[in-house]
Amino acid sequence: MSPSRSTEQLRAIIRTQTEVVSGALDPEAIMQLIAERAQELTRASAGLIELAEGDEMVYSVTTGEATPYLGMRLRKGASLSGRSVIEGRVLRSDNTSDDERVDAEACRRVNAGSMICVPLSHRGETVGVLKVYAPEVDHFDDGDVETLKLLSELIAAHLSHANLYEAESRDSRRDALTGLCNRRAFEERLPTELARAARSGKPLALVLLDLDGFKGVNDRLGHPAGDEVLRAVARILDESRAADDCFRIGGDEFAILMPETEAIYARTAAERIAAQIRSANLGDGAIGASYGIAASTNRDSDTLFAAADRVLLAAKDRLYGRQGT
Repeated sequence: MSPSRSTEQLRAIIRTQTEVVSGALDPEAIMQLIAERAQELTRASAGLIELAEGDEMVYSVTTGEATPYLGMRLRKGASLSGRSVIEGRVLRSDNTSDDERVDAEACRRVNAGSMICVPLSHRGETVGVLKVYAPEVDHFDDGDVETLKLLSELIAAHLSHANLYEAESRDSRRDALTGLCNRRAFEERLPTELARAARSGKPLALVLLDLDGFKGVNDRLGHPAGDEVLRAVARILDESRAADDCFRIGGDEFAILMPETEAIYARTAAERIAAQIRSANLGDGAIGASYGIAASTNRDSDTLFAAADRVLLAAKDRLYGRQGT
């Protein structure tokens, strides 16, 4: 690393510390800031914080190209981040394609050609890692390792309880009732997936799904019964697609993102999900589902959402028109 770059990184770390101290940031904001700064200072494509949860590592804070993978889980013993936690030391892979320590499939999925994992410790216990990765091999140097060490020390110094790592980062983007990603996570994820679709020239399909008969269940059977309906629908969605592609965005409204999927195939998947909901006999058999689909490689978030919403509203109009209500 050149002296000028080293000086710039040190100044940036000092600025980060000042922001943390003077801004009275909460634990989630601190982690988000440091993950972003880690990506910026190492010129990585992604910065993230992975937290140890049992035998797994969880993508708990994500920036850059890692943003779509918030909540992704890796086996602790088969990933570089997990090994970093187990061994309690910095691990670096300059070429993930021939490194037996990494989860090769996960690296291909997130486009990580090289990476650094720095342990995050609290009261002598390693609770996770600060990680950066880049698509090319040999991207990082020793100076980048030192930068991440300093940033990891900032996290340890300002987060007083290790369990706040998990609670603050995950709960803010998870729906407490269903366990699905929430609207905030959806609004963060959609622009990223649209940008990815535009770069690749492959479509992104968005499915908006709204439950039919849900208000009647709440009115007749009570809100606890309605809550159980929502949890059951979430389980159906979870089993139908990867959990991190499904979102609860409103009361009985759900969204499903389907990267690299044409509208015709998304419609087939949506109809299958709707059929599963109808056949699950939820709310004493009163619950069905309507859906709207839009797909594009070049729309912005608002335009794509509005297009899917128009199709959904038309489906609801047809349904209630047939029912005479």
